[in-house]
Amino acid sequence: MRNQIRLALAAVLTASALYAAPAKFEPFKFKANDGTIVDAERGEFRVRENRSKPGSRMLTLRFIRFKSTATNPGPPIVYLAGGPGGAGTGAATGSRFGMFMAFREFGDVIAYDARGVHESEPNARCTEEFLVNPSEPLDRTKYGAALADAMRLCADRLRKQGYDPGSLNVREYAADLNDLRDALGAKKLILWGISYGAHVAIATLRYHPDAIERVILAGIEGPDDTYKLPSDQQSLMEDIARLAHKDGKSVDLLGSITKLLNELEARPKSAELVHPETGQKTTFVVGKLDLQRELAGMLFAPDTFAVMPDFVARLEQGDWLSLALAAAPGRFGTPPTMMQIAMDCAAGITAARRQRIAEEAKWTLLGDAINVPFPEICQGLDIPDVGDAYRAPLVSDVPALLISGTLDGRTRPRQMEELRRTMPNAIALTIEGAGHSDPLFLSTPKLLETMKMFLRGELIRERVFTLPPVEFQAPRKIANVPMTSSHATPAAISSTSSRSGSTRPARCFT
Repeated sequence: MRNQIRLALAAVLTASALYAAPAKFEPFKFKANDGTIVDAERGEFRVRENRSKPGSRMLTLRFIRFKSTATNPGPPIVYLAGGPGGAGTGAATGSRFGMFMAFREFGDVIAYDARGVHESEPNARCTEEFLVNPSEPLDRTKYGAALADAMRLCADRLRKQGYDPGSLNVREYAADLNDLRDALGAKKLILWGISYGAHVAIATLRYHPDAIERVILAGIEGPDDTYKLPSDQQSLMEDIARLAHKDGKSVDLLGSITKLLNELEARPKSAELVHPETGQKTTFVVGKLDLQRELAGMLFAPDTFAVMPDFVARLEQGDWLSLALAAAPGRFGTPPTMMQIAMDCAAGITAARRQRIAEEAKWTLLGDAINVPFPEICQGLDIPDVGDAYRAPLVSDVPALLISGTLDGRTRPRQMEELRRTMPNAIALTIEGAGHSDPLFLSTPKLLETMKMFLRGELIRERVFTLPPVEFQAPRKIANVPMTSSHATPAAISSTSSRSGSTRPARCFT
């Protein structure tokens, strides 16, 4: 009986693949941010919103295709943006435009927008607002509850519109990519992903291994890496402290931060903020968690943590306004899109990793601040967990080029090494001094040539690239920025905070 069920399921899946409708295309002139205009095609195809629910509605997913310049092109190369929530079509217009053009040598290049992103359905934007009391230091429970309330209202609205927030998970995302392959009429795809895009590529290798020719993954987020380890943040903080000491910017950065955290824990501080439009004044209170979150937000790349020594020195001198200005924007507004939050809520965490995070938070400087407001923000959303089988290590013999930066505070080099150990045909490439996002692709021209070598199947001998040292600097001047939220608590915003601007475990968004 069990075999009959398996055969019937296989027949359904095979029929679904055989009769999937081909993608629809429309020619247009694509314009990059630098003004370059190239011929391209807008494409779209249809997928089931929730493949586990019979009769689930259909979604239209969209992308841009840059046709190959090769006489005999290979498999389509699909760019998977980070986030979750980053738009592949947006990445193609920016600093990585040249890479999209260069990869046409090997096959069609697809700038892909996942379900719930940009123009792909559903429209997962959340307009519901939240407010966290500015007259109290940031409290994890209250902050998480405020965001969870806003996200629940957003989920309820989406469900009333006929959408299923529970379908916004990485398993469906991976199945969408397999359907994209079929809609393109391709036997296989090459996946090119960064950060969360790498996470999705790993899931696709797990669930649809025969659909993938090879992968290029940068800023590796493994299957159980959604929640960040405090020890990873601690190791980077120690690296920054050594670099700052060597550069003469701080004698003991970690010691200074420890004293500040202890002071804020014992006695929260207040600062007077002024609304830039009305002149109205309010008192804003900051505490230990406020500082931990701001410092964790800086741990993105050298260009964001370069201001840390100066920022800490200002606080040591009693300039609590600097911290209040940095923390204020996170206390109110609209939450991220449902796609961003649901994907992470569904990805979940193993019990072992949860316990490890709890233990490490006790002795590390920033504790678990980088994960705030997860898991609290997931409460009441009714987003199914994908399960521990999904979070198990991936075993795959698909050829892979894995790229990691030693100063990347979102995806640490050890995550690349963990993946490499279970991928016998993977090549690990380390960039000394690189942070998250663009430096993993653009910090040296050698990177593009190495990726081309990999796509040609050539031997890669140089596995480590070294970038110039970090240049520590003072933050930019404080600027008054008008508030657009209807909550509009009187405040001014600093341009110095170097935050990722995210209310989730911060990742690359492009």
